[in-house]
Amino acid sequence: MKKILFINGHMNTGGVEKSLLDILRRLDYDCYDVDLLLLEELGDYGAEIPSNVHIHVKSLKNTYGPFLKSLITCVKVRDWFGLKMRVIFLLMKFGGQERIALAKKLLTANQHYDYVIGFRPGICTQIAAFAVHAEGRATWWHHGEINVERQSYLECAQACDKIVAVSHACSKMLADAFPTISNKLTVIPNMIDKSCILQKADEFCPYSRKDVHQIVTLCRLSPEKHIENAIFAAQKLKEAGIAFQWHLVGSGVEEAKLRKTAVAAGVADIFLFEGNQTNPYPYLKYADLFVHPSYVESQGIVILEAMALGIPCIVTKSLGPCEFIQDGVNGILAEQTPESLAQKVNAILTDAQLYARIQRGSHCPEKFFPEYTMSGIERLFRV
Repeated sequence: MKKILFINGHMNTGGVEKSLLDILRRLDYDCYDVDLLLLEELGDYGAEIPSNVHIHVKSLKNTYGPFLKSLITCVKVRDWFGLKMRVIFLLMKFGGQERIALAKKLLTANQHYDYVIGFRPGICTQIAAFAVHAEGRATWWHHGEINVERQSYLECAQACDKIVAVSHACSKMLADAFPTISNKLTVIPNMIDKSCILQKADEFCPYSRKDVHQIVTLCRLSPEKHIENAIFAAQKLKEAGIAFQWHLVGSGVEEAKLRKTAVAAGVADIFLFEGNQTNPYPYLKYADLFVHPSYVESQGIVILEAMALGIPCIVTKSLGPCEFIQDGVNGILAEQTPESLAQKVNAILTDAQLYARIQRGSHCPEKFFPEYTMSGIERLFRV
């Protein structure tokens, strides 16, 4: 039986965490002994993690901020783990990130693994690259842009055996940015577990009104998602006399700003903030239309989930979605402007034939089925 370690920050709702949860659900625990190291907290998905997984929460929250302040915090709350890690982080600052190897005993009690996976760039990958005894190492790449300190990431990637990208477009982006690691790149897409999605989608119906179109956007409320474009598109649709409610499911750092934008645009009555939902699938299933305004997507799990539920999708062009959406066939691609979003939404809601055509074509491509993803992961573990 092979011993595997996954490293991530937390298991709160989010695309990366959903991807990791899906993998953990599908692993064969007759073949793998799995540890999950979390560096912040357990999170919303904690109850859904299989009982076979050994969960270790080693919170680094008290190490955040200036050195002296974090030391004082750690001492006050008797967080001796955090205190030691903060000193190691200081040594890394002056002696290089390889110094995180000093934390092997703190993080994993010097256990030996057949394979370790840093499921995010940054500290998760630093630990996987330098602070775990393992036969094989991999880092996962989930982002549609290069949003890391390049030299630091390159050093970690060079210490790993594989760099897993979730789409071919992301793999090419990484190869162009870091040519020296291109031979280590492999593509393993995030899976879409349709049976699980369908089961959860039937748990409740979130929409009470039947006399208006129900539009939904589901994502983290962060700058790269450009939710403001959806708000301004809603403003234009309201001015055009379209009867609708637009539901925004998710939370994040942009929420307060976006609420003010909705008020200023005069759409606070129809652009509705639904907050974070541990089960967002009913919002997709019972919607008439899914709209995704993000400028940056490595793959776009939620888009594929909406397609698996047969919901027509309008998606702003970005790396990942352009790999699987055929414009006008199984979805509609929009430019990165509120004008384009509004025009596309208006078109599909006022053209019954267009709506029916997109709805017929809306389904999850086979390459995102669980068996395809899991076969790639099993190949990865053959070290």
